[in-house]
Amino acid sequence: MILEIHDLSKYYGSKKALKNFNYTFHPGVYGILGNNGAGKSTLFGLLTDTLKRDGGRILYNGEDILSLDAAFRKHIGYMPQIQSFYPEMTVKEFLFYMGSLKDMKGFRIRTRYLELAEKLDLIGFADKKMKELSGGMRQRVMLAQALLDDPQILLLDEPTAGVDPLERIRIRNMISSVAKNRIILVATHIVTDLECIAEQVLIMKKGKLAACGTPDELIRTVSPFVYEKLINRSEMDTEGCNDPAFEMIQTDEGLVLRTVAPRCPDGFRHTTLRVTLEEVYLCYCGRNNKYETHVDI
Repeated sequence: MILEIHDLSKYYGSKKALKNFNYTFHPGVYGILGNNGAGKSTLFGLLTDTLKRDGGRILYNGEDILSLDAAFRKHIGYMPQIQSFYPEMTVKEFLFYMGSLKDMKGFRIRTRYLELAEKLDLIGFADKKMKELSGGMRQRVMLAQALLDDPQILLLDEPTAGVDPLERIRIRNMISSVAKNRIILVATHIVTDLECIAEQVLIMKKGKLAACGTPDELIRTVSPFVYEKLINRSEMDTEGCNDPAFEMIQTDEGLVLRTVAPRCPDGFRHTTLRVTLEEVYLCYCGRNNKYETHVDI
């Protein structure tokens, strides 16, 4: 199984939302990182064939998805960021309804419903109305509907947004458990989730692929440019602590202000703490400030 993207472009008026995007996906979990407006949602829209492309090709096993049409969409499972529910439906009613929209037969829907209810810990919630569910439970239901027809390609848009830490761990584990023999793309702003589950991370910026690699590869690339400075609480308002290109970390030594820069800013030192994907995100997507924190590698 292979999903190939060649020179993919999409315009919204004069704005080019996706600019000659190229990548080849094989089975595995891929994290998609980028600021708002980077092109993540546009990419998902083109992959689900709900947006019309303005250039390029998307090939599934060597065939253009436009030629495959409905035969390709049957291989897609999509979990949207915005949870559009039918509030009066029960969990079971909602999933059976989604199965019918996917043109699944009744027996197949029942079989998959029982399988997923057990796998995603939904047993006991069948008669619960959608409007009565917690945020984390709604996310599990949305993951279940994406998996109903056993898709080969799974697109997850902010799957852990708005849930508590324990539910985030649960959802991450669920994603990992269904990853075998699937291409899974996870678009998120919660970069710590990707360190746990993503085999490859793609960083998008202004509609282009800015960087890609395993989490460890990206971290090693950025590590030489990460600097830190011990500060006290009285300095919090004067040392750039409100600038999104900096991050503040609590350590045994005290508060540490950390940044990514092409050279060491005055008063900073090379970091003594573990570099993470947070710093990779700062490097490629952080805003410029007086310390020139953005690094083009």
